[in-house]
This record gives sequence, structure tokens and C-alpha cells, in this order.
Amino acid sequence: MRDGLLQDIESLLECYLGDLTYWCNSMDVRSINHVTAGTPEFEHAEDANAHRVMVKAVLKELRDAQD
Repeated sequence: MRDGLLQDIESLLECYLGDLTYWCNSMDVRSINHVTAGTPEFEHAEDANAHRVMVKAVLKELRDAQD
């Protein structure tokens, strides 16, 4: 594994989490689905929020593993 890879992954997840948080707090589910391409399609706002919570948990796990 190259030096700095975990930090790059952490940064990417942090940015993605920021996007998800913004979308979940300011858009309806149709709008979220419209502005994303690589994110799973959501049927309900609760699904989008659950995905956000999962990404947040993965980011925390990554950070905890680095301590």
C-alpha cells in the first residue's frame, strides 16, 4: 500500500459525506437521484439518510483504525 493512501481515502469519504449531508438536508429524494451518478438510487429520503449514516460509520471506522 502506498504512503498516504489511507489519508486519501479518508479525504474522499469526508468529501462524499459532506455532499450526502448537504443533499439529505436540502433536497427531496428525486433531486438527490438526479444529481448523483455513482451513488445508489434511493426510493425514499430515509434510504438516502441511511446511506449517509453508513458512509459516516465507515469513515469513523477508518479513522479509528488509524489511531
